[in-house]
Amino acid sequence: MKTMFLFAVFFSGLFSLSAQNITDIAVMKDKSADILIENDSQVSSIDDSVFIHPDRIRYDQRCIQIDGKDVFVFSGAFHYFRVPQPLWVDRFKKLKEGGFNCVETYIPWNWHERKMPHSPQDESCLDMKELDDFLKMAEDFGLYVIVRPGPYICAEWSGGGFPQWIMQKKPAKTTFDTWLQSNDPEFMRWNEHWYKAVCRVVAPHQLTRKERGRTGVILFQVENEFNRIKWFPKEAKKEYLVQLSQIVRKYGIDVPIITCWTNEARNVENGVLNGVVDMVNSYPRWEIEKNFGRLINQQLQTQPGKPLISGELQGGWMSEVGGKLSWEQDGLSPGQTQNITLYALQRGFCGINYYMTVGGTNFDDWGARQMTATYDYAAGIAENGSTNERYRRFQGLAHLLKEHGTQIARANVFPVEYISTDPDVKLALRQASNGDRYYFVRTEEHTRHHFGSIQTSEFTFNFALEPFGSMVYYLPVGESKGDWWPKLPELETRPVVKVDTIKLELDKQIPDLLPIRWNKRKEREYLDNDGIYGRHFVYYRTYAPQGKILEVGRIGHKLINGTDADEVLVSVHGKRLHIWKEDAYSAYYQLPGDSTITGQVEVIMLFESKGLHYHTKKIVEDYWGIGVNYVRCNGEELALEYAYTENERGLNLSKGIVSQEMQTGVGKPYEPLLLWHVYSFILPEYPHRIWFPYHLRLEHSGNGFIYLNGHCIGRCWHKGPQREYYIPECWLNLGGENHLVVSLRPTIDGADIRKAEIIPVTWMAERRDSW
Repeated sequence: MKTMFLFAVFFSGLFSLSAQNITDIAVMKDKSADILIENDSQVSSIDDSVFIHPDRIRYDQRCIQIDGKDVFVFSGAFHYFRVPQPLWVDRFKKLKEGGFNCVETYIPWNWHERKMPHSPQDESCLDMKELDDFLKMAEDFGLYVIVRPGPYICAEWSGGGFPQWIMQKKPAKTTFDTWLQSNDPEFMRWNEHWYKAVCRVVAPHQLTRKERGRTGVILFQVENEFNRIKWFPKEAKKEYLVQLSQIVRKYGIDVPIITCWTNEARNVENGVLNGVVDMVNSYPRWEIEKNFGRLINQQLQTQPGKPLISGELQGGWMSEVGGKLSWEQDGLSPGQTQNITLYALQRGFCGINYYMTVGGTNFDDWGARQMTATYDYAAGIAENGSTNERYRRFQGLAHLLKEHGTQIARANVFPVEYISTDPDVKLALRQASNGDRYYFVRTEEHTRHHFGSIQTSEFTFNFALEPFGSMVYYLPVGESKGDWWPKLPELETRPVVKVDTIKLELDKQIPDLLPIRWNKRKEREYLDNDGIYGRHFVYYRTYAPQGKILEVGRIGHKLINGTDADEVLVSVHGKRLHIWKEDAYSAYYQLPGDSTITGQVEVIMLFESKGLHYHTKKIVEDYWGIGVNYVRCNGEELALEYAYTENERGLNLSKGIVSQEMQTGVGKPYEPLLLWHVYSFILPEYPHRIWFPYHLRLEHSGNGFIYLNGHCIGRCWHKGPQREYYIPECWLNLGGENHLVVSLRPTIDGADIRKAEIIPVTWMAERRDSW
């Protein structure tokens, strides 16, 4: 079979929704850029004045230059807010050993400003120390840094990074119906409030403030995945980006500014946006050429003169409640990482950032709506700190990039005629200015191994590819025999350790006592109006006419981006009531008693929020508050009292502290709305210089939260898929007593733990000379 393949090809067809990031979806239907595009045909539209310190950092259409030299940026995403700080050294060490020269992180506003300030001038609630510590540690490890402070970060993080209190700052009259991510003047004042705090920390860490040869922040992102936003006019979106860019320049950011999937930042001929590079994000799974390829075509067409940089290249995928864990999903194999990386090199990328490279955890209730506690993401450096085959691929790719990265980026594309004995294996060629050739050999067929030969007009070579395999055949100028890349390191030898699983025995099961102290809720107000920003269980109390229908307003099934409904358990006279009927906005309950008789019953409710969604839009803003929306009977709203006690009780119980009311059993309900499961266990010390992670395995019914030694590990869901939970070693008492507590509210199968085990994951053991 004789075929001629050009570097850029035509793509068509449908794509799988489940396999795509939303920023991919935003542009996939646009076929206008499906034309033959080559880097050397671009005409730069960049004014050199956009580079504030061109001698320290600048770019051209092929590469980023640092201190006057081409640098291939090989970066990995590491969210410091998803990894306890005592473990950062280990994660940075593994990034460095993985061959990365750069680390990237989002900066979540809600993490750093958890309490509501009085005004945009009030900085008393900001705590930026963790960010400063993270940037300092990255420099200590010799890594460049890419920072992405939003204000919207997505990240499957609660509210997409916006503070829970932010909607209380929304004016009665706004420029657009949707406020967040708009250029509304009041919203822009709060953006400046946030950016000023970020820039104050980031500015001294910029590469431009360091001695030559040192590392630091090299790129600063404004906004995030703005193509998702369809409800503002393009000119308003552009003006918003201009203002954000001007703010960061105002507060001392002088490295290049970037965005990701933000069309309004592209092809701007003058002004501050002229120097902004809009990056490619892509999660194509198996369909790399069709999905990632089209996105690259669009970027080349709409950003002449700017380099190809990946803001997020698929390094795994998230797990959601009721779905599959990351490593169980299709199209996320380590081979896919190698394939997509080499395809990026084939197309001319000079910078790659993998999302994620360091897995993490959605501790407490920081995960977005219906996200699992684990944010392992099938990352090369796992949530528990272990490394895997994807990490080994990173090491091999890092070696290739160190030796050839910038030369490949500057190489020209050449059409090549060839004959392949396997029609599923394709060939593309980039040739460097010195004559060195890089033949990209790849397949997207992922069910079998591929063996055969490729014949060009000049020579023939054999290939051997894994399913969905990809390799580079490097032929130096003047040579008749080449070399295959990447070269993977030898498989790591791990120490053999035998440590027994600890089967936990229940110390006690405690029905959660009804609160003693209640707070009055003002009509149509939410808990966040009282400064409560967590989304743990909330108790409500009201009094309603007996025998009537009680209506409770809450987010229903599919109302918020297809997610499950929030849950409300209702109890009268100590017995739970079943839902009579429900819709997208309300759940209805038949109250006991005779409706013809005057009298009221005490109604106790337990409210479970499924979390704040990580997207912004009007429907999300409309349901931004914490708690129930209303409680009605006979069409009239009832007065409500609330109590937010579960989080405090969980933290105390996991410290071994049992309150006086729990000891005496005051207020014990007949059918509890919430149950506490209390365990204690002793862990042995680690063997000398040997480390391995510990996991908690739970088989249970009910939804709730897991607490350990005064820390909230995160949520557990009856629907799964998560049954194992990473326990950070810095939160364990090795050689001493540990306290584990799980709160569970009943689901259809009740609220019970059938099995609880502490599992030593010894097959991931590592030798460590230092801790």
